[in-house]
Amino acid sequence: MKSFGRSVASVIQGRSLAAQAAAKQAEHRFKATPQDVKVTKLPSGVVVTSLENYSPVSRIAVVYGAGSRHEPANALGITHSLRVAANQSSKKATAFGIAKNIQQIGGSLSCSTSREQVIYSVSCLRNNLATGIEHLNNVATGHDFKPWEVQDAAKVQRQDLELYLHSPEAQLIEAVHKAAFRDTLGQSLYMPTDRVGAYGVHDLDAFVKSHYVAHNAALAGVGIDHDVLVHLAKKFTFAPGQTPEHKKAKYHGGELRLDQRSRLVHAAIVTEGVAVDSADVLPLGVLQLVLGTGPYVKYSNNLASSKVAKAAASATTHPFTASAICAVYSDAGLFGFQVTADARDAGKVLKAVVNTVTQATKNTITDAEVQRAKHKLKVCCHMDAESSAERLEWIGAEVLLAGQVYGLEQFDSEVDKVTLEDINRVAKKILNGKPTMAAVGDLSSTPYLDELV
Repeated sequence: MKSFGRSVASVIQGRSLAAQAAAKQAEHRFKATPQDVKVTKLPSGVVVTSLENYSPVSRIAVVYGAGSRHEPANALGITHSLRVAANQSSKKATAFGIAKNIQQIGGSLSCSTSREQVIYSVSCLRNNLATGIEHLNNVATGHDFKPWEVQDAAKVQRQDLELYLHSPEAQLIEAVHKAAFRDTLGQSLYMPTDRVGAYGVHDLDAFVKSHYVAHNAALAGVGIDHDVLVHLAKKFTFAPGQTPEHKKAKYHGGELRLDQRSRLVHAAIVTEGVAVDSADVLPLGVLQLVLGTGPYVKYSNNLASSKVAKAAASATTHPFTASAICAVYSDAGLFGFQVTADARDAGKVLKAVVNTVTQATKNTITDAEVQRAKHKLKVCCHMDAESSAERLEWIGAEVLLAGQVYGLEQFDSEVDKVTLEDINRVAKKILNGKPTMAAVGDLSSTPYLDELV
């Protein structure tokens, strides 16, 4: 009778053969050596930066120093128009052709804008990189605006504005920048409603020709060998030209209130922060985490380590959010806090958080709090770096602003050097500055700035 089971000898022999095969495969297995961010400046003026992380997906971005702060006074919102126009026809391909070819390789092509940059990016599998690069070049350097496509884009602009007007959080961010800087960094990422459809082909061409130039551009890549990216950079048709001059941002301070029908109030109070090249950038980042940001545990109240959340909780029994905020730009910055609370309790919550933030300027911060915040800052940075999309925008913007990119090990080393004395010094310097306030919602019970500070 044939046995249903295998003999011990056959099992051992099978495992031995499998082990030998696995060992032979291991000999030929590719060893991924950790890579640092690399930077090369081309003769044309374009800066190329990349990080090879051996991901099966490659991400490439063209970054221009052409955000909303660079808009002339007579063309506010034109970067919004360019963002919407990113899916339109170029000199070498139609809008349909670009969409079809990107979809055929399973890739994605997008455009995003910030206050200082506009970013065109593509992501696709490595073996489809040639097609992805071709169409990234089309949309980022081969603009050919058609009157009928520009006119059709007005519908998308209106849709963007509708979404913006239904997002009090977005309105708060724009309002606090407007109150703090007025122009430059105070210029909105969104087009004024009365300018929708106002910019034609000549307006878009004029902005592109003055700002989309080689010395004002960076090519960034994640998941690609640096030498390969440098070689591919030569295929891009960047227009020659120098970085255009732009007005330096000046912090003014002020107050902006947007009264709306709502059960909630979204409010922020900030002071002048620091620029990206300041020696106080890292101490200010640590101070932000000392005061507290959003919860790190889902559905938690975040009262264990967040000073601002604990202060807000003492002033209301209704749901709320409270977080310290820090915005850093090339020549200026903002630092402070924002809260969301029931409209009836907004005044009490703001007063409680203001008192807590004020206490931070009186040497009340402990060394244990600083050490915990330093660990949090390093963890936040490393976790952001795990996202290839986040890392791509990060290195692209950094190399365009500073001409170099700092590695994570160097970042950790600099954070470790921050001391309690640095935090106390920066807290007094920044938090005692001239304040700015913005508020959105039912403001009937929300105090004015001079009633809070």
